[in-house]
Amino acid sequence: MKTGRVFTLVPVILILGALFVYASGQESPGGRSDCQIGNLNPPVPPSVHGLFTGEEGFAYLVYPDSQCTCIEGGFQLESVSMMLEFEPWMLPVTFWVHGGLLEAVFEPADLCWVPGLELCVSAPIEITITTPGEHTITVPMLGVCDCYPMDDYYFLYIEFLDGFDANLLIDDQPLPCIVYNRKVGFDWIDMYWMKTSGGKGIVFGDIICCEPPIGTEPSTWGAIKSLYR
Repeated sequence: MKTGRVFTLVPVILILGALFVYASGQESPGGRSDCQIGNLNPPVPPSVHGLFTGEEGFAYLVYPDSQCTCIEGGFQLESVSMMLEFEPWMLPVTFWVHGGLLEAVFEPADLCWVPGLELCVSAPIEITITTPGEHTITVPMLGVCDCYPMDDYYFLYIEFLDGFDANLLIDDQPLPCIVYNRKVGFDWIDMYWMKTSGGKGIVFGDIICCEPPIGTEPSTWGAIKSLYR
């Protein structure tokens, strides 16, 4: 997939690392959390109108090691959240949503990470919104995610399965190659080149620290011993 733009990796690490001060020790609204990853900036008005219509997914690039400290070396995703704003005419609304974690695939042509295959995805949950204003939509993972290494790139993922209207909440720190959108039946698109170029969507996840499994060596014992002769 091509984004058609050039972006370097250094700003990504700096931006993600700068969020560490907000991340440590925050508690998940739905359960245990050792830390938070993703966009922890507060939303800055105005919200983005007319872009969100439901039946679409959002992916946010994360590098957990830049935001959290897990001495075990791994993390398990506990929940994924996204902030939306609802106006009175949009309510009441009931919708189904699920979330998870995606692989991050590096695209050399554009020097960007892009969303890849699913690593883990929750079961859908039903949410009803009846009051106008800002809302944090949180999807619990309920143990479906494995323990993954901290020192790698991933995408937090949340997908709204029904069509409905809402406004996107964004920060005031625009950056390409971070937030992607995918309408049903289409490929991922970098939202920086859409109507959100004034800032990034507010997508974040709660994690707990864990020890990632050690990979097995496929060689025979004799072959392994020969390496040390």
